Amino acid sequence: MAAYWVALVAGVSTPFLTRWGLIVLLTAPGVLVLYRAAAHRERRFAWTVLGTGLISSGIGWILQPQATVAPVPGLADGFWLAAYPCYLATFAALARPWLRRAPRKLALDGAAIMLATAGVAIALVLPNAAANPGRLTGIEQLVNFAYPAADCVLLTVALIGAAVAGWRAGPAWSLLAVGIVALVTGDILWALHAADGTWNPIMSSNAIYPIWAWLAAAAVYAGREIRWVTPGAVRTHAAALVAAIAALVLLVANEWVEVPALSTVLAGFALLAAIHRTGLALADGVRQSLAAAREREIVDQVRHALAHGELDLHYQPLVDARTGTVKGAEALLRWSRDGVNIAPDQFLPAVERSELMAPLTDYVLDRALAQAATWGGLGVSVNLATANLSEPDLPARVIAALRRNGVPPSKLTLEITETAAVEDSVMADQVLAALDSAGVGLSVDDFGTGHSSIVRLARFPIREVKIDRSFVREMHTSQRPIVATTIALAHALGLRVVAEGIEDAGTLLALRELGCDLAQGYHISRPLTAAGFAAWLAADDRRAGDLGLVDLDRHREGLGLIVDVPAANLEARTGAPHPAG
Repeated sequence: MAAYWVALVAGVSTPFLTRWGLIVLLTAPGVLVLYRAAAHRERRFAWTVLGTGLISSGIGWILQPQATVAPVPGLADGFWLAAYPCYLATFAALARPWLRRAPRKLALDGAAIMLATAGVAIALVLPNAAANPGRLTGIEQLVNFAYPAADCVLLTVALIGAAVAGWRAGPAWSLLAVGIVALVTGDILWALHAADGTWNPIMSSNAIYPIWAWLAAAAVYAGREIRWVTPGAVRTHAAALVAAIAALVLLVANEWVEVPALSTVLAGFALLAAIHRTGLALADGVRQSLAAAREREIVDQVRHALAHGELDLHYQPLVDARTGTVKGAEALLRWSRDGVNIAPDQFLPAVERSELMAPLTDYVLDRALAQAATWGGLGVSVNLATANLSEPDLPARVIAALRRNGVPPSKLTLEITETAAVEDSVMADQVLAALDSAGVGLSVDDFGTGHSSIVRLARFPIREVKIDRSFVREMHTSQRPIVATTIALAHALGLRVVAEGIEDAGTLLALRELGCDLAQGYHISRPLTAAGFAAWLAADDRRAGDLGLVDLDRHREGLGLIVDVPAANLEARTGAPHPAG
């Protein structure tokens, strides 16, 4: 390429160097790209269509007439124009992983960039094209103008792609964007030469076209690009603002030089798109500020409630799914303010993002363990937030709370979300390992709602999984195979299984049949106050019969029929007292 440039500067014009040398420079990248696509499966479609487009462009250069006047549109133009759909298909294939998650504002950014780019290109090309000193026909003018117009579309997509991916996510988009800039420059110079009547087979635009081809090949060989990228609102907005500045320059320049009316119209629309996009960004900023203020207000209110005893714990029983024996309870935080109960999901997310999470966790642990100490050996489960796993002193605080309340570590189970369990965090791994070493049980709550599997979770020190209520609730329809598979696989890995959200006796019996270990839900009991839970424990002599768990082994074939048999009737029939719990 350097030799070709030197030859152009020196005015050397030989078929070997200035014609076939250019054809080799333009065709070889396409061959390299196709080879890469054939040798590697990754992005094979994208690179195949890109290589096809480069080869098509190279064929156009082979067919280009060697006349000293601008050629009449012919077969060469067909191959050149055929390359553009290939380039656009490449960009679409590369953008597909993030385009599905792209915000709608990205369309406004793209519109601002496309309109501003088109306005600048028209301002550079249209005056000479309208004057037509080269006396081109209408079809010749149309074809010459089609190249910069198509380039504007490609440049918009490439710039948006480069802004979204960024250099760190892979340089492919950045290299393609710079290459398209070179292609736009070459096509504008080509159109100007043709319109001026100064066209010849060897001119300045020829020196620029190979830059696009080789940068496209460099993008293919630049290394593996990360697929999972998030559309970066800041970068794409910055690109749109640069385009808006270019449009503003056009409008200002119109005061001193004659800018085509079409360019000023496009520049005006580009500014409107950028202003609208900026307005949306400003509105988002205002909403985020209000949300942050509201969140701080909620945290302050919870802090006040914590200090003035407005927070309380309710306990939802956990029973053995086979016998109905009570094994413990899950401690659930409740907030009653001025006689109105506030749902946990209305304040806990804000607290979890604040420094109040640690003292609130300590409060719940102390209250739950103090209550468990009065239950005569029953266990208690306490929920942890994801933020708790980043607290290096959490294991020490848990151990101190256990000692302070005289509860053995084996009677405490800490529940973490599935996302927190599999999060790639060194601190979280250390905290979980320390809790496990202390003898505290670890449970994965709401299992099945995340993106992990039991096999993946098996590498963490957990002892229990809780099947999410959404699966349990639909067990009678499509979800039973999922629940059955989860229970079987968890048992194979030595994990205990808890089913939550049980709302009827049929679901409980089906879970028992599948071998579920512990059960929890409204069918067993709603969350109770400490006093209510104590009263519920004292009245457990009829619980197995009330739950429908009696005599299941003798009637497996009749699980669809639920009969509530009082315990007194069973005692009369069997002559033996009904087992407590």
